[in-house]
Amino acid sequence: MLPYKYSPIDPEITRVKQIIRQCLSLLVVALFLFSQAAVGVIITQNPHLGTDVGSIDIFISEANMQGNPAAETAWVNSVLATSGIAYSVQTETVDYFLTDTADVYAFELQSATTGYFVIKNAQRVALFQNIGALDWGVFDANSLTSAINLPGEEFQISHVTELNGRNVNVPEPSTVVLLGLGLVGISLAGRKRIINQANGE
Repeated sequence: MLPYKYSPIDPEITRVKQIIRQCLSLLVVALFLFSQAAVGVIITQNPHLGTDVGSIDIFISEANMQGNPAAETAWVNSVLATSGIAYSVQTETVDYFLTDTADVYAFELQSATTGYFVIKNAQRVALFQNIGALDWGVFDANSLTSAINLPGEEFQISHVTELNGRNVNVPEPSTVVLLGLGLVGISLAGRKRIINQANGE
């Protein structure tokens, strides 16, 4: 048996293996965190007990208004500085439900293509961008003024106006995929460098 000959590449191979192990560990942690984040706001009240309604929708603006669809659509387009938001449907006396997040409530939407919605209560309207589950509206009552009277004793919204339009919703899984590809790229680059050094390049 020939004696072992030390190669200057050996420490580099060991280092690459360590990097690969660290990358895989980071990927496992990222996947775990994603699996935890993938669970959104959950309804804690019948008849939708246990329903995952996605994330809290983005509050944009609140104003005084007599709420008819044409006026609300014009207001939404003025607030968003666009003309691309179109009226879809308006529903009166909409029930909303408690969730597992303090001061956050959810209600069903009629359209699965709702990019924005307006809720009206008393003489106030509030505009939200729908970013979670598109068939649910989810609002944080802390983002609203007391004049809109939400939450109220009857757990109903006077009406909800749904609007179609540009709804920029980047799915969270893409972030994990990009992270994974980056880690794989780092490990492959390190391995290629080792191979090139071994070949004297």
